[in-house]
Amino acid sequence: MKRTGIALLAALSLALAAQAAGAEEAVNSVEIDGVVEAAAERTIFAPYSGVVGDFDVCEGDILAQGEPLFAIRTTPVYADFDGTVTAVFAQPGDSAASVQERYQALAYIEQTVRYTAECTTTGADSDNENRIIHVGEPVYIRSTSNHDRKGEARITGVSGNSYTLEVLSEKNMRLNESIKVYRDDDFASDSCIGSGRLSRVDPKPVTAEGYVLAVHVREGQQVSRGDLLFEIVPDRLDGMQGGEGSVLMPEDGVLLSLSAVRGEQIAKDAPMATYCPADAVKLVCAVDEDELSGIHIGDEMTVTLDAYAGEPIQATVVKIAGASTKEDGGAAFDVTLELETNEHVRIGMNATAVK
Repeated sequence: MKRTGIALLAALSLALAAQAAGAEEAVNSVEIDGVVEAAAERTIFAPYSGVVGDFDVCEGDILAQGEPLFAIRTTPVYADFDGTVTAVFAQPGDSAASVQERYQALAYIEQTVRYTAECTTTGADSDNENRIIHVGEPVYIRSTSNHDRKGEARITGVSGNSYTLEVLSEKNMRLNESIKVYRDDDFASDSCIGSGRLSRVDPKPVTAEGYVLAVHVREGQQVSRGDLLFEIVPDRLDGMQGGEGSVLMPEDGVLLSLSAVRGEQIAKDAPMATYCPADAVKLVCAVDEDELSGIHIGDEMTVTLDAYAGEPIQATVVKIAGASTKEDGGAAFDVTLELETNEHVRIGMNATAVK
């Protein structure tokens, strides 16, 4: 009888202990709700002045490092004629003025046309029509010392009895060679319109004002009239090179705001957008004061996103606000949790944290 009483007493003690442990666990258990926010906000600035081009990005877009965000229009420099690039002195980031001070040009191009000639109507046939020269007309030239050396040319300028021509094609003609000019390809004397001397076409300098953003040619390259050679911007680039006028996403992240406006002028260093880095998000929970005693900085908690209830995320309490966020009676304090990296986390999501 005595032993039975002892057993009952032991069982009762165990039950009370379990009940107390359960009560203590219930007291220590905390469940709080919150919203995912950006833990950091960074600004993207215009690298140089210009007009903002069309762009497709929007607030809230998730973007990878290196993706193009905006285009700021550059000043293009095109080839004025067909030829060969013989020298390129400018590199991305260079001041055009500095390069030109040293080399007189950003680059040099030798024209496909190798020779020109300064001519007069001296020696022309006596027919008056052969002394009236027309800009743009095709003509034929031949060496006065060797009739096997000949070519085709075009009149490029006329001034009184003088005129200039450029040689479009030639056969073994020589620099400084004396020539006669004819209207007919049979070089008949009655079609002679004068004489002159061949000179070399000098390489042409490519110049610009501003700073070099991009170089689109290399030495030895054949170019045609209208080909893009350089892109120039008005401001020093502060390390930005190439990109063909594109402003790129500096790291993985989410666009928070856009201040750039397509078609409008923007100044260098003006803000274009803000973003949150991909790994810089936090959960902020407004916690009533009667629950605050169960939460401490450094506590590990399990977070469940409302949209992904079956995929818990680990989090750590990193901040407890020192002032209440409530204004209508009572008190509530923002508790901030740092979340582990997770592909599902989106700014603005609702979530629950449990300790």
